[in-house]
Amino acid sequence: MVAERVIIEGCAIATVDSVGTEYEQGHIIIDGDAIVSVGAGPAPDANGMPVKRIDGTGKLATPGLVNTHHHLYQWLTRGYAPQGTLFEWLTELYPIWATIDDTMQRAGTRAGLAALALSGCSTSTDHHYLFPKNGGDMLGIEVKAARDLGVRFHPCRGSMDIGKSKGGLPPDEVVEDRDDILAATAEAIDKHHDASFNSMVRVAVAPCSPFSVSRELLVEAAELARTRGVRMHTHLAETDDEEAYCLERM
Repeated sequence: MVAERVIIEGCAIATVDSVGTEYEQGHIIIDGDAIVSVGAGPAPDANGMPVKRIDGTGKLATPGLVNTHHHLYQWLTRGYAPQGTLFEWLTELYPIWATIDDTMQRAGTRAGLAALALSGCSTSTDHHYLFPKNGGDMLGIEVKAARDLGVRFHPCRGSMDIGKSKGGLPPDEVVEDRDDILAATAEAIDKHHDASFNSMVRVAVAPCSPFSVSRELLVEAAELARTRGVRMHTHLAETDDEEAYCLERM
């Protein structure tokens, strides 16, 4: 079956290419999942191909926005501890986040990604580092939600292995064993990562932060990312509280 060609015409176009090419009135031709032509004026004749035409008059076409950091599950608790510092906010919310299950994860992910899509974001990451016991396949739920919404998605298999009893900030009930983290991260890469050129899902390795992750986990996570050819993502130097915490432990 021949894929229908989509032609958008009559819109202003900002290509955001290396020389900032713009068209006051132009066209975009799409075949399947690829943009094959962008130019001024109306599109060339389709030569009998099945075509879906979209009138873009009065609109602006630009590349989709890319969101490079998110915590989609936190959509569920917006408005909590709004005046707190980072550490105060986290301390108040960790016990609530520890109760997140698959139903809540699905709702938060769908709401967050839908809001991004409506704002013009076509690619998003998510740094998900909370995996409550019996909470379900948190990363798999996110991947399915992104697929259902048609958003390109780069989920990060996050992790925390230093709880409060070992000098970390998060309570012990929300951290994981280091070996379990590395095994689960490798499994997530095997299950979800697609390295192809037009991939819609790529997985990153993502130890959470200096105040919740051991030196050993950071090193081994970096080794895993290099070995598997995926990206690594983390938090660093977010606030004065974090910098003070790190300096105390140097």
